[in-house]
Amino acid sequence: MTGRVTERLARGLAAGLVAGGVWWLVESAANWAFGGTIDARAAATILELDLALGAAGGVLVALLVGTGAVVLALGTTAVFGALRVYEPPGMRAELLFLVLAPLGVVMGVLLAGRERRGALAFLQVALVAVAATVFGKAGITEAQSYFAQTEPSAATLVLLLVGMPLAGVALDRLLGIVLRSHGMRLGLELAAGALALFVWGQPLRVAPLDAPLPVVLPAAKGAPDVILLSLDTTRADHMSTYGYARETSPNLTALAKDALNFTQARSPAEWTVPGHASMLTGMYPSRHGAHYVGTADAPPELRGRERVFPLAPDKVTLAEVLREHGYRTGGFVANFANLDRVFGMGQGFDHYDDAPGVMLKPVPHAVRFAQRFDPTLFKRPFRSAHQIAATALGWMDGEPAKRPVFLFLNVLEPHHWMVPPAPFDRWAREQPDAYRLMRRGLFTHAIPTHLTPAEQAFVTATYDGQIALMDAAIGELIAGLEARGRYDNALIVVTADHGELLGEHEQVGHGGRMMYEGLLHIPMVVKMPGVDHARGTVEEPVQLVDILPTVLGALGVPNPPGVQGEALPHVRHEIVAEEEINPEFVRHYGEVYDRAMRVLYDRPYKLIATSKGERLLFDLGRDPGEGENLAAREPERVKDLERRLAATGSVMIAGAAAPAHAN
Repeated sequence: MTGRVTERLARGLAAGLVAGGVWWLVESAANWAFGGTIDARAAATILELDLALGAAGGVLVALLVGTGAVVLALGTTAVFGALRVYEPPGMRAELLFLVLAPLGVVMGVLLAGRERRGALAFLQVALVAVAATVFGKAGITEAQSYFAQTEPSAATLVLLLVGMPLAGVALDRLLGIVLRSHGMRLGLELAAGALALFVWGQPLRVAPLDAPLPVVLPAAKGAPDVILLSLDTTRADHMSTYGYARETSPNLTALAKDALNFTQARSPAEWTVPGHASMLTGMYPSRHGAHYVGTADAPPELRGRERVFPLAPDKVTLAEVLREHGYRTGGFVANFANLDRVFGMGQGFDHYDDAPGVMLKPVPHAVRFAQRFDPTLFKRPFRSAHQIAATALGWMDGEPAKRPVFLFLNVLEPHHWMVPPAPFDRWAREQPDAYRLMRRGLFTHAIPTHLTPAEQAFVTATYDGQIALMDAAIGELIAGLEARGRYDNALIVVTADHGELLGEHEQVGHGGRMMYEGLLHIPMVVKMPGVDHARGTVEEPVQLVDILPTVLGALGVPNPPGVQGEALPHVRHEIVAEEEINPEFVRHYGEVYDRAMRVLYDRPYKLIATSKGERLLFDLGRDPGEGENLAAREPERVKDLERRLAATGSVMIAGAAAPAHAN
């Protein structure tokens, strides 16, 4: 008796290890075909998970069901499905799967033929069953964003996980009518699968853009390095540098003591593309033209979506100007989704690295299962701030020492307020019910969001932790410059493209939301080159459009045509922001997104005007949380600010040759 049990254990263990290898192989192929990315370390970790869980599943199937080749193949495929279904705290889907999966195994055994024996039969049935499951399920998922896919849930998911293996076995059985040799049939199936991947697969391009140009002018003697660091989706009021209670940004605070720290910086946009385009061109969105498509009749298709105009080639970027003046230019962006070269942000860079990090599409079943216990596992599809900083410094090291460089870095952590890794998760873990909330997806584009106070506090805590993680990378970047002797004579700008709403006003996220201060009030720290550069706190309002003229002014280089910003620290232009309509949001989330917006600041007042006729007037000095709309109480002030906003809009669009889609 003991010998038979041991034999069953051994057969189940061996079959489970092979099954785990099949899971890994099929899901890796799917990840490549559907545009995911993975590095060797992540691939090895997933393989270890698959082998361990496959071995455990094989032993379980052998002990409970049997050790026949087809039984083991379909039994381990059922285990594969169970890993995906397991999603506490609710257990209804799990119970439904527990009822239907054994029936599916029995039907599959009858369909495949109980007479099939041996390793080849096991491998063939396991391959077709798992491949049908992975590609069948992935083929009907909906793209939620560049970062993730939304899969079916509950009963639909269970039926797919039970039915797709049967479909795979049925197709193999039909092929067997024509080709009876199991070995030849397996070879044909593998060849057909490989051909399908080659023809229909859509692998993601990950190689950097290298487009060096001959130097037009030699760099001026002693020209400083220029470092522009964009903290994607970072609001100023959640940084300790600007008085926030949690110590989220000690390294930025240290840099600010050796620099000009602008406490009233505003973005002219509330999302990545127009914000960065303004940062790099010195133009407002209505002039540079890189913004949501609004109501355009024939919007361009970029990365499979029709929602945004790219930065046009005739718009001159900071990188282009610096390269013409002898600089080597390198861009290193974590936000591969919206700073991809197709959006025009790579203009002027000798080297532009817009690759993602580990992006799993679809997420392997073993990883989903492991995320129930470690909610941080492979949740970041982008490269970390530490990786971006290290890559940029490494590129700098490879450039001639006598040539100044322009480094543009974009880091993304606060963009996704999932649970950060330790020790930056400390504030999140302090929240009540943190264990449950870590496993929930609280982000939504829906308005209103209806977050509970506990959920909003948790979202805020995770966001703060991501800022702290990002700030640690800022410290590494500054330390790296100092170690190379390239800090003192560097011109360093640290800012953000926009902020993020964290549940205030029943909204979370950015893009298309009402343009509250959580979206527009951003950090800005500017360290000038040299020992005796200006330092201190500047409370006058400034914007992202002022970065390009500030950098060029410090270098003695004239602005290109059409620049609307002014050199810091003192600017005279109006402080404004703009947002066009995102038709994707309107289609999916309703009329709440169907309005363009314009914002004008007149300290301490702020006017938000929408294309629907809405007018929101706030006194930010008395009401920084924008809780009281004064528009009805102060109609004359609203009219005056509307006139100024209209005048500003006409000036902003005129001047430089704006593209036809600009407004």
